[in-house]
Amino acid sequence: MNIYPSPILLNSGDPLNISLDEPIDIALTLSMADLKAHFIDPERGLVRYDAIRNSDKFERYKKLTRGLRSFDLQSLKEQGKRLAFWVNIYNTAVIHGVIELGLKHSVKEVYKFFDRVVYEIGGYRFSLNDMEHGILRSNRRPPYRLFRPFGKKDPRMKFAVSPPDPRIHFALVCGARSCPPIGFYESGQIDFQLQLAAESFINSPQVRILPEKNTLLISMIFKWYKADFGGSDQAIVDRIFNLLDEGEKKIFLREHRNRIRIKYQPYDWNLNQ
Repeated sequence: MNIYPSPILLNSGDPLNISLDEPIDIALTLSMADLKAHFIDPERGLVRYDAIRNSDKFERYKKLTRGLRSFDLQSLKEQGKRLAFWVNIYNTAVIHGVIELGLKHSVKEVYKFFDRVVYEIGGYRFSLNDMEHGILRSNRRPPYRLFRPFGKKDPRMKFAVSPPDPRIHFALVCGARSCPPIGFYESGQIDFQLQLAAESFINSPQVRILPEKNTLLISMIFKWYKADFGGSDQAIVDRIFNLLDEGEKKIFLREHRNRIRIKYQPYDWNLNQ
């Protein structure tokens, strides 16, 4: 039995043959922003997959992704550019994968979705897991995996974001309802935008306090990526406290932060549609 099913290369086909007024990464950025503006609810981050599927805007986006095959990844020298590029590409590649594979209810419909959905970028292949854990998390092990995405001699390591920014976990959208709302990130504003995404997530129902049980009820994201958030329950509590708006939650946590219990909410893998 083959436990490593074949990858699904989403940007295959003929080379890009349309003239552009800007570099391919800028053209793609504009195309992604266009998709978000027309098909994604800005408040809840819900995606109108069926409407995207039949749109001219999505056809243009798909054509532009073919230009990624010859994109110079070395041009992403600044941390802000690198972060914005990979966060946006990841989020849109998830949408692309959901649509191309005809998913109706969940990314769980396709075995190893995040390993199999692949873009070729700059002559290298990157799965969704490669983008998240290899590039954006600077080659850290994915949850429940034994190995890092890239081996020691993998040439893709030179493109990794280092040091990684744990706020990416409030920006990356895996196509599930329990993910953060999908946003769009700009290199010049990335620090502000990631901070806003983190604060928005922490002050949403993804973080709840149950005073009668002295319990902090939080997203599974904090369990899966505990190492990124400081490696301990106390580090997670402190990070949440620092991002909470002033109010009842913060008042309670201020008084109980050193002895509060953590529990994790079930993760809803239904499509964010």
